Amino acid sequence: MKRFVGIILFVSLVTTIFAQENTFQPEWRFGVNGGITLSRVGFSPSIPQDLLLQETGGLTARYISESHFGLQAELNYSMRGWKQTTDTVQYLYRYARSLAYLELPILTHIYFNLSKHSRLIFNLGPQIAYNLSEKILEKDDPETSEDYYNYFDKTIQNRFDYGITGGGGLEIRTSIGCFLLEGRYFFGLSDIFKNNRGERFQASHNQVIGVKLSYLLP
Repeated sequence: MKRFVGIILFVSLVTTIFAQENTFQPEWRFGVNGGITLSRVGFSPSIPQDLLLQETGGLTARYISESHFGLQAELNYSMRGWKQTTDTVQYLYRYARSLAYLELPILTHIYFNLSKHSRLIFNLGPQIAYNLSEKILEKDDPETSEDYYNYFDKTIQNRFDYGITGGGGLEIRTSIGCFLLEGRYFFGLSDIFKNNRGERFQASHNQVIGVKLSYLLP
């Protein structure tokens, strides 16, 4: 009797698994995204900085090829940069520079169903970008003759940028489309300034925290 019950349970489990596999359908979705960025630059030697608040937005394409896994690509216009305040006995000096990038992340998309209409999502992968422009947002003239601040007037030397990005969030699925709220972090592997011997910095890579809301069409 126990053997018979065990066979029934095994057959039921196999039937359930195959039924789930048969009900899965590959899914294409396209949409838009927008949000904010909180950025800084990883300088070495380090410089005290505050996070620079700006914006980002773009297009999203996602293909889910199998249960729980897919691929997501985006084409975004993203603002980065850095902001610093130097407070000494002689003066208080503020400086902020904004960097505009066209970026292309190619992400592995992983999701877990929380309910029929909600998912926990994770995205991780490489990202490449190109600097389109730069703008000084804030600049005071320091009362010093030191060469320490000479990089403030130096334009970006390496416009091509690449690195790793990843994050997670929540997806709500409705009859009019999918709404995704996601937090993401980008760590740049290239430098915006040259890092040759004798240069001011040995490292100057972008670091960006992003929060965005995406809408994908059904």
